Amino acid sequence: MYWKEIRRSEHFQEFYEGKLAWSDIVRLLYTLKNKRRKGDKLEIEDGRIYILCELKNNILYVINVKTK
Repeated sequence: MYWKEIRRSEHFQEFYEGKLAWSDIVRLLYTLKNKRRKGDKLEIEDGRIYILCELKNNILYVINVKTK
């Protein structure tokens, strides 16, 4: 998987801003190995964090971030 840029989606800004620091989200996107791709969506999960992203035109949009 390849992307040139990472951005916050409108949904993320409205509902999930502040749940986890943006710098932590970006770090997790690059360090976590267990990424699953479902169509244009990307799910990243470890034992305590779930991140849902969408890949459009080589830009990765973060849609949802949840902590367990």
